[in-house]
Amino acid sequence: MSTRPHDLADLYLAPVALDVDHHLEELSGLSVEEVRYRVILGADREPRNAREREEAWIETLTRGLDLHGWQVSRHPRGLLLAHDAYALVLGIPANVVAYLDA
Repeated sequence: MSTRPHDLADLYLAPVALDVDHHLEELSGLSVEEVRYRVILGADREPRNAREREEAWIETLTRGLDLHGWQVSRHPRGLLLAHDAYALVLGIPANVVAYLDA
């Protein structure tokens, strides 16, 4: 049996996931160097290490989006969207993984 939404934030999972996925799709056709450039522009700083690249990438990915209480973080299987007990993992394009893990 599927779980029903408990609050308004739960109802926003689909629009938040679609918005984040759209931003991932925009990055998917770029080279690793182009991803790096977009992250620098989006975060308005140049990350110096892997942790900062990840933070700047998530900031760039979610800039301008109303997340409605959903938290976004990297997960071993992709990009985690989480709120209370709910979680969804979206895949990350290979070029973005290469940028993050460089």
